[in-house]
Amino acid sequence: MLQVKFVFMDGHVKAMIGAEPGMAELLEPGIEPRTRPDAGDPANDWLCAWCLNRVASEKDRFSYESRSEFSFRNPEGIWFNILLFSQTIGGRQAGAPTLANTWFADHAWSFCLCDSCAMHLGWHYEGATEFVGLIRSRIVRAALMRS
Repeated sequence: MLQVKFVFMDGHVKAMIGAEPGMAELLEPGIEPRTRPDAGDPANDWLCAWCLNRVASEKDRFSYESRSEFSFRNPEGIWFNILLFSQTIGGRQAGAPTLANTWFADHAWSFCLCDSCAMHLGWHYEGATEFVGLIRSRIVRAALMRS
């Protein structure tokens, strides 16, 4: 009969399997506490998903009505998940601002394009406050791109 015995030693759970004298020892990896990433760390910056140009910094995340992430559907029925930033590092404003179909009351929008490849990354908003909404599927974390 196979025996399993669990023992907690040195911050790890050890499972002892087998008959007493020659039991095999299996180690579970220790659980390390997660640390909150430093918003100022460049590894937490956001890059254009197409050309990997640095476009936004996590330290510039912005809250509108206590939220920094939104999902909206445009008039054509396309859904967008966006993250808000107070500014971009590598995005440029394009087009004339308009209030037509805006997602944020009294905030005119214009396009936000990648400085490097001109991919449409989201929208600049102007009104009582100015901010940028970047499309989540068009940006990636710099830390995920490290080899």
